[in-house]
Amino acid sequence: MNLDNEIISNADIERLTGYKIPSKQSQCLRDAGVFFVEGRDGRPRTTWAHFNNPLAQRIKKQFC
Repeated sequence: MNLDNEIISNADIERLTGYKIPSKQSQCLRDAGVFFVEGRDGRPRTTWAHFNNPLAQRIKKQFC
């Protein structure tokens, strides 16, 4: 199983962002350029691949 494609758990999102409130977690991920979707419960969902290789970093590499 490729762990890059594994969805990050709610506990890990909380630990990584430093926030318990889903809207704050989303804002933190957004500010870092990490692609995510919000679930019906309002919590951000993303994979380790997206977290480890943020969209902002990928776009920057294309134009450098």
